[in-house]
Amino acid sequence: MVRGVYTRRVTNAPLLRPTPEHIEDRPKAAAARLLLGGPVVLVTTSWRGRTNVMPLAWHMPISTDPPMVGIAVEQSRHTTEMIRHSQEFALNFPTRPLLHHVQYLGSMHGDRVDKIEATQLETFPPMKVTAPLLAACAAWVECAVVEVMPLGDHVLFVALVSAVQVDPDSFDDGWLIGPEETRPLHYLGGTRYSFLSRVAEARVPLQADAPERILRERLAEELELTRDAREKREERLDLLKREVEAGRALDVTGLELEISPESLLDLTNAHVIGEPPREPR
Repeated sequence: MVRGVYTRRVTNAPLLRPTPEHIEDRPKAAAARLLLGGPVVLVTTSWRGRTNVMPLAWHMPISTDPPMVGIAVEQSRHTTEMIRHSQEFALNFPTRPLLHHVQYLGSMHGDRVDKIEATQLETFPPMKVTAPLLAACAAWVECAVVEVMPLGDHVLFVALVSAVQVDPDSFDDGWLIGPEETRPLHYLGGTRYSFLSRVAEARVPLQADAPERILRERLAEELELTRDAREKREERLDLLKREVEAGRALDVTGLELEISPESLLDLTNAHVIGEPPREPR
């Protein structure tokens, strides 16, 4: 029996609807920040006996066959000149323990100091390129440049992937949610970073289903789950506050609860064992 395919003519006219009141305008430059959030990489290069490393968030896959990637580097960066000369680079995906190294490397100038030597980062030999690979990372991608495209104040380097290596504790067919020290860093802008915390499995409506009804039901379900999680967090925080007020000893290292400045949790009345989890600065 042939199953029918559900079809429905869309009659809504989005352009005739008013803009939701909570939406705000932002400068056009904010588009770059909106596209952030993926894993930050440390780009290593080598040319005539000199090496360099810089953090980079502007990178993308370009092709799967052949495998190609692109990175956009500011024209004034020392890395730009290194890649222009060497025509190759390596992408190193740092993990949570390298948080402060990543930020510090972004503040240094590679034409004035050897960043790898200054930060005492451990390296190991590459497979195809000459740029060193950095230990304490989750994955490594070696690249050979095939095209250089100056675009505005950046240069887009298009490269063929020469070799890929991964730490199986961090990556299988995709990124894994394992121990915190094995997760890649994700850049949010400024000095703010994040890392993966949970996996959500999407469910696609079947062809015979009414997609707008199924998706509407699942949207309501996800919103309910979000509210439930928020309520449970508030309950745990309230319980923790009562423990603090009672002056009891607290082992905060085992808490699965993010204690942020917004929580206004005063721990001075209790004996705290370990350090409360804090957002990176």
